[in-house]
This record gives sequence, structure tokens and C-alpha cells, in this order.
Amino acid sequence: MPPPDENATLDPTGAAWVVWLVIVGPGLLFVTLLCLRRVAPGELVLVVRGGTVVRVRRNGLVARWPGLERFEAVPTDPRVLPLVVRSRTCDGVDVVALADLTLLVHDVEPGTAYAPSAHAARSAEDVVARAVEQLEVGTLVDDLDELQDRWPAELTRLLPLGTEATALSVTEVEARLTGGAV
Repeated sequence: MPPPDENATLDPTGAAWVVWLVIVGPGLLFVTLLCLRRVAPGELVLVVRGGTVVRVRRNGLVARWPGLERFEAVPTDPRVLPLVVRSRTCDGVDVVALADLTLLVHDVEPGTAYAPSAHAARSAEDVVARAVEQLEVGTLVDDLDELQDRWPAELTRLLPLGTEATALSVTEVEARLTGGAV
């Protein structure tokens, strides 16, 4: 009887387990870790594909398709975003206002467009800047104090459903009185 042909046998050395252990095993582990994420307490994990939220999880594990989708973690506790607003009053004085925006995310519906917190910050800066443009420098601080109670409701209408602006307060105002005032 002739000896067996090397090409006819599947694994003449018996080392196929080495290939699985060294190459395939770590590759599968890497892809699994890349595709799964555990949701931490106090956060909402969104799976975003092409700018649209496709899945939302509050707890447990969430999966995604690598390359097609990405994870976005959103805190569900209120968070404060600092703002810097540059504007000009109606009497031509340049103003820099520092403000704090407090956001609260209740829920995000799948199918809605993903809006990062930078979008909410830009919208809040626009709201404050428009208010400063309608005021005179002499009454700026007092008028801003009166207006800031109305801003959260106005800003919440501009934000995606499930996101609420709970507070928008101006903490500091700096007016450049030289060269700009008449």
C-alpha cells in the first residue's frame, strides 16, 4: 500500500487547534468587544447609523454593526454646559456673556435624528445673543435676569424630543464701553 498523499489529508501535523487558538480566537474576541457595549448606570446608550438613532438602551448590553453604526453615550442626569456668548446691544456696545445651560435627557426615540450636546449649546448661545441684541447696555443685567426664566421653555422647543433645557442662566456679563458706546 502506498503512503498517504500529504495533500489528501486535512491536518497531517495535528496543529489545527493552534490556528484556532492563536488567530481565529483573538479575532473573534476583538470583534465581539468592538460590537458590544455595556450600559453604565445613569446613562442612555444610543446606536447611531448615518445620523439617525436606530436603537436605545438604558441597561444591559447593546450591540452595533462595526463600520456602519456607532455608540453614543448620553448621561441621564442633569448636566451643565458652559456657554460663551458674543453679541452687540441695540445701542452698539459689544458684550461677552458667560452662561450655564442645564440639560436633562429623558428619552430618545429610535428614528429621530441624533443631536449632540454641542447642538443644544449653539442653540442656547443663539437665544442669549438675540436677547442681548434687543437690550440697551444700561439695563442689560436687570433685563437678562428677567428674561432667563423664559429661556428654558423657548430652548426646549428647539431641541429634539426627550431632551429638556431645565435652566439657562447668565452668570457674568462683560461690556466693552470704550470705542463702542455713543
